[in-house]
Amino acid sequence: MNTPRILIFGFLLLVACSNRVNSDPGSAQVKADKIHIGMTIQEMKSLYTGAEFIEEPLFKYGVDSENNGIKVAVNGESLFFIWTLEDNDTINGIEILSQNIVIDHDVHVGMTLEDFLKKYPTSKLSFDELSSDYEYILVPDLDYRVEFLTTESNRVADYNYSKSEPEFISVKRPTAKIDRISIIK
Repeated sequence: MNTPRILIFGFLLLVACSNRVNSDPGSAQVKADKIHIGMTIQEMKSLYTGAEFIEEPLFKYGVDSENNGIKVAVNGESLFFIWTLEDNDTINGIEILSQNIVIDHDVHVGMTLEDFLKKYPTSKLSFDELSSDYEYILVPDLDYRVEFLTTESNRVADYNYSKSEPEFISVKRPTAKIDRISIIK
């Protein structure tokens, strides 16, 4: 009579342990609609038949390169921009442009910084020092960052510029909306 209970307990323990290993956020792969990092361009195109594929320069999306990537649009709406490493057909980066693509349960373009900080309250903003055209918050366990397209005159946060790298001080515009989401490898 105890044998079935032991077997059931053992099975439940095995399932719980395997789920715990697989649910490690560091091993999670963030998907953007139907695509993900590591997928080939051909696989992506086969999922979006009827979409418009527009070549655009990587530097337009904050990637330090003179190469081009592909913006994918459906019915006139820009969904995302993807890019590969040179001479490679595998997606290495995804820039989500549409508010209709939701990741990490509820994160999306158009979400306010205030709402994002409810999900990740200890987050700190940074800005890209190469171009300084945007500020971002990195979610390292899931390999993505939310980005706010800004300039010196409309920064989302205040920074201390006396350090070698600008240091986040405080949020200045909590109602600023996420302009794009960058999924990185």
